[in-house]
Amino acid sequence: MKLRRMRVMNFRCIEDSTEFSVCPVTSFVGKNGAGKTSLLEALYKLNPDVEELANFDVLMEYPRARRREYQKQTGREPDDALITTWELEDRDVEKLESVMGPDALKSRTLVIKRGYYPGRQWTGSIGPGDAIGPLDGADDETEVSAIKDERPTGKGSQEMQSPVADSPRGDNASFERFVAPLLPKLLYFSEWHIMEGRISIDALLQRRAKGELTGPDRVFLALLELGGTSVEALTTIERSEELIADLEDAARPITAEIARYWSQERDLRVNFHLYSARAGDPVTDHGLVFETRIVNTRTDLSLNFEERSTGFVWFFSFLVWYTQVHRRHGDNLIILLDDPGLGLHAKAQWDLLRYIREQLASRYQVLYATHSPFMIDPERMEWVRTVEEITRQTQDGRLEYLGTKVGDEVFSMDHDTLLPLQASLGYRIMQDLTETKKLLLVEKPADVLYLQWFSSRLNERGRVGLHPSWTIVPCGDLVRLAALAGLLANDASGFAVLLTLSEVRPEVTGHREISRMLERCHVFPLHKYAGPATSTVEDLLGPRMYLALTDDSYNLPRRHRLSRTVEHAADEPILKTVHSAFAARQARLANFDPMVPAEYLFRSNHRRIEKLPGANEAFTRFETLFSGVNDIL
Repeated sequence: MKLRRMRVMNFRCIEDSTEFSVCPVTSFVGKNGAGKTSLLEALYKLNPDVEELANFDVLMEYPRARRREYQKQTGREPDDALITTWELEDRDVEKLESVMGPDALKSRTLVIKRGYYPGRQWTGSIGPGDAIGPLDGADDETEVSAIKDERPTGKGSQEMQSPVADSPRGDNASFERFVAPLLPKLLYFSEWHIMEGRISIDALLQRRAKGELTGPDRVFLALLELGGTSVEALTTIERSEELIADLEDAARPITAEIARYWSQERDLRVNFHLYSARAGDPVTDHGLVFETRIVNTRTDLSLNFEERSTGFVWFFSFLVWYTQVHRRHGDNLIILLDDPGLGLHAKAQWDLLRYIREQLASRYQVLYATHSPFMIDPERMEWVRTVEEITRQTQDGRLEYLGTKVGDEVFSMDHDTLLPLQASLGYRIMQDLTETKKLLLVEKPADVLYLQWFSSRLNERGRVGLHPSWTIVPCGDLVRLAALAGLLANDASGFAVLLTLSEVRPEVTGHREISRMLERCHVFPLHKYAGPATSTVEDLLGPRMYLALTDDSYNLPRRHRLSRTVEHAADEPILKTVHSAFAARQARLANFDPMVPAEYLFRSNHRRIEKLPGANEAFTRFETLFSGVNDIL
């Protein structure tokens, strides 16, 4: 069975999520507190892997603002909290027809509800099969559904009676008998399930006897089952070495699976210890303590499980729980993950997303909540569902709270909600740039013209021009962009940057972290080739050639030619000199545009340009720069 659509209502912060579609992998994206976890927990109650967690509780889970009013209305129908739409697959139909008779199923679509009443309510279309005969009152085709009668309402969910608790319910019972076994088990995992590094065996036995097992307790018990033992067996201290060996054998394939997807640290193994508690022990001063430790086989350093990196601890705990649930229920699962990778480094989150994509999504539907851009697949934005709390303004100016809403497509206009998506797309764009081209980043469109022109002329002379593999891209503020490229690109060797250090921040490359990121994408500070500390590409032409080029491009009369009348300081960029000259003669000169000399150069006769004063020195400076940039290749 495949989950196609769902809707959550009357549950915690969710008044009505509205119905939305579910994908092979569904990513719920939204701010903290938006209701992502509530969506997963509501769905989990439909068919949970821990059966005692199935019921909705009025006192704890009904929306607080309406709970007291809801409980007071005796005789009211108990509210639904979850409505799901499912589609039967071919194998499901075959199984049903094998027990219900051919053509017993008239539609592959089923609706299953759960709410503040016992059990599930089914709606579907079933005909009279050979095996079970006609249902009560059925014609050739009967719409079978659970009819909710008036139900007494108590103070909590346990006091609310089923609409059909004391009456025949052959229709719903048939679904529970024949169709419910096909319903996938829902495996829910969050940070509250991560196994603890030290466990008091006596305290665990007491919690189990009281029915108060925690998430970490359940994962630990699952680990014991994988090792073929039990918590009672651990109390036999004489057999502890044998039991520990069995557990470490069970943990070995889990650790090997983690090594395939946990690129942060691959040289790890799990050790277990069972010992009598001592005075000052962190968890208890009596009875037995079970400790899990992680050993780095490279350094022989051993740390308690909880002191190890968060990613490994999450992976290990999840795989223990998943492996045990899979043993019990087989492949018919849906995986629900609440904020997987929370607190992990970005690279570790990529590892986790790759694990979800390659190992889980190939076999199961997966729904997970996140607010991290590194847990969003930029290739599958159609699988994202935005989750946000919505308010609207009424006609009298009041703000009306509508609760959590889920976008069936990325519909949110809230910047904070969309921020992870924007960051994910930005990262993907940067990856595309680094993987497909060799990019030479420059600041201005004029820079492109100068580099292309000088490269072509040098090649014509048999000298070193820019290698044709490079694509020149004008990008504006290159310090920020180059640092971003160095930070995000998997392989920044395909970047080169012609960097101008502005007067506002001439020492930016002295910042240690920014320098490291800039070094990754091969920064070429222009002052190394031209002289002034804040050199631009125009300074590679040199002051004599650039001033003469500007004179010709603006067709300045002899008495106003900059090459004859302007004094240029050696430590000043030539563009600043020219801008100042044009500003001082505003009545006689147009506003200066750096593109005008560049375009004039590009469209003029080559021989004429090559005769400008200082041209030979300019060719040498550009050739030196091109040689350095080409060396990257």
